[in-house]
Amino acid sequence: MRFLSRQVVLPLFLSYSVSAWSMWTGNPSPSSHPHKTRKQLFSTEQNPQESDVVLCTSADITENIRHESEQEMEKVAQYFHSKQSSIRLIKTKEELTSYMSSNNINNYLFDCDGVLYRGSDPMPDASQTMQSLLDNGKQVFFVTNNAGSSRSELKNKLEKVLSLPKGTLQEEMMIGSAFVAARYLRSLLINENKAIHKRVHVIGTAGLCQEMRNAGFDISGGPDDSPSGMSREELASYPFPEGEIDAVVIGLDNDFNYRKLCIATVLLQRNPQAVLVATNRDAFDLVGYDARHLPGNGALVSSVEVASGRTAINVGKPSPVLANWLMEEFNLNLDETMMIGDRLDTDVKFGNCSRMKCSALVLTGCTTVNEIEELMLRMEGDTNKEESREMIPTTIFPHVGYMVVNDT
Repeated sequence: MRFLSRQVVLPLFLSYSVSAWSMWTGNPSPSSHPHKTRKQLFSTEQNPQESDVVLCTSADITENIRHESEQEMEKVAQYFHSKQSSIRLIKTKEELTSYMSSNNINNYLFDCDGVLYRGSDPMPDASQTMQSLLDNGKQVFFVTNNAGSSRSELKNKLEKVLSLPKGTLQEEMMIGSAFVAARYLRSLLINENKAIHKRVHVIGTAGLCQEMRNAGFDISGGPDDSPSGMSREELASYPFPEGEIDAVVIGLDNDFNYRKLCIATVLLQRNPQAVLVATNRDAFDLVGYDARHLPGNGALVSSVEVASGRTAINVGKPSPVLANWLMEEFNLNLDETMMIGDRLDTDVKFGNCSRMKCSALVLTGCTTVNEIEELMLRMEGDTNKEESREMIPTTIFPHVGYMVVNDT
């Protein structure tokens, strides 16, 4: 067994994983869960006692994820046993290999956290899956709504966590929402000569700021040590820089505060032509042994929208902006493309709304049989039926390790 330098406490390893992810990216992990059964995870039981805690390695956690996801798959299969559904439930690797081959899938879009890793722990056989897809000439991309890291940082993390040889992955394969926001604004403003100042104001991390600089923009905002509050008097006399900004970009910022809200609002007010862009509109993430809701970037975006009277352009999943950019940039044939994710409202919806051949749900992240049951119940009713239909996956399987393909 390969032991890592760190150890993780079970059943509370989620809080560690989220902390590790937060330190690395400045953003919370959107789809990690504590190592408890799914029933326990969403229960209201009290915090486990110290006597329940054991130490384990990253390899132990990966094996626990394997067992957990396959157990959850059994629950999903049991739920659909007596129901008619278009969802293809896949319970063996051979069946999934046949499914991918028969659907002529040549392009694979992977979400990251909750799909390829949890925090800093790899998903079962994720490395073998990635290597086999690349060895068989498949086109692979990593599409994440996390705007906390640059492409190079995401590439390095994936190679490290998945134990891939350095250089296995290329930066061009990294499609983070920070990068997409930068490319979108470059196309919209600089390429079409609409950018007067080439200046972007950022609410978000250093990684988001760097992507904007890489796209040719001057930056204001980003991480700072300013006071969190702002009085009426201070805002009235605040020395805004000379010249207007061309855009305000909002990515998840753990230090978001009233001062940042005030500054962004006035900058948009001073230039009615400035564009408001959201790297994503995720409502919340899950943290803690009892799956507490941690407000996501959507909460920040909504506050700026309300204060400014603007509507943000979302460039993250499930936005058509992202799908259109992928098709144009990489000449993707959507009839040969599979989106693999752990969230119904972003990953699966993105695949479906973009008309991809397959939208695959894995059971290693946010979605459990409970969420699937709730979705199907909404489909049986009359409320928001079309919106619910957009979140129904074409296939479900336990984890990405099932995707290992044979050499051709």
